[in-house]
Amino acid sequence: MKYSFIVPTYNSMKWIDSCVSSILNQQLNDFNLIILDSGSTDRTVSYLEELKDERILIYKTQNRLGILENWNRILSIKKNEFMTIVGHDDVIDSNYLSTIDNLVTKYPDASLYQTHFHFIDGAGEKIRDCIAMDLEIDAKLFLEKVLQNKLEITATGFMVRSRDYERVGGIPLYPNLLYADIELWLNLILNSSLIVSPKSCFSFRFHIENTSKSPGRVRLIAFERMIDFFVSLQKSNTEYKLIFDKYSTSFLENYVVGACHKLLYVPHNERNGVQMQNIIASAKECAKKLTPNLQFSPENYSSIRLAILIDKCQFLSRVFLFYKSFKKRTF
Repeated sequence: MKYSFIVPTYNSMKWIDSCVSSILNQQLNDFNLIILDSGSTDRTVSYLEELKDERILIYKTQNRLGILENWNRILSIKKNEFMTIVGHDDVIDSNYLSTIDNLVTKYPDASLYQTHFHFIDGAGEKIRDCIAMDLEIDAKLFLEKVLQNKLEITATGFMVRSRDYERVGGIPLYPNLLYADIELWLNLILNSSLIVSPKSCFSFRFHIENTSKSPGRVRLIAFERMIDFFVSLQKSNTEYKLIFDKYSTSFLENYVVGACHKLLYVPHNERNGVQMQNIIASAKECAKKLTPNLQFSPENYSSIRLAILIDKCQFLSRVFLFYKSFKKRTF
């Protein structure tokens, strides 16, 4: 077999049926499906075993593993030549693998392959399409797109050679894997490129409650680690430094505004001591590391001042959350 789908999972009976069925129904039957179960206590494992499909390999563990431990197992398991990681709640279209296989055949020197995709909500309803991507994206273009918030990366749907995934050490173990895929993708395409099909071939399930409520301090630590990675990139290549000089302001602004707005969805007693002032202070320190000469004062942004005002007033906070409850959105 040429391809491996890898699904890390835990207690996923609500989603695993639609995910696994979508994978098993691929038009191109040149794959196996590897399940990395991290100690599920529901019927996830028994359901998969009852399918009695020889393409399914289940790696079980007696103890509950955290997301970092479970994903780190991807490095040590036996995989086919190419691999992709799929969220246990995501859905893969039947033409996904045949589309990817065509890209691999046509562009054999690329390091990473992807298709366009849709965002869906918890009920499986489409929220929106992903931002359109270029056919071929090298490391410099990738970095420009990321810094301009013009590229949407998910942990689902990218196809990579297993040896390359292992060569770069797998997905970096950022807290809760936040921002880890950016470093992973860049490491994979530093000396090659990402090839993208214009076809939309999978659906990424977006849970707004999970994204909004990632513990505040975890998000700060993860973002600061990504900034350290960006700093190392600048030191390795002067062309990258020019890219950061050009786009760091908009990148940092998007981050700090988004992080402060996310915090509005999290009750004060669940923030682990993180308030908007902590986010602003962290972002300013990151700006000093990334672009030392940059004058970055997010506390002066009107959107930040408004977020702080809403956060301090219980009535305004309730009005904000009530209004947002009617809108399907992704961050």
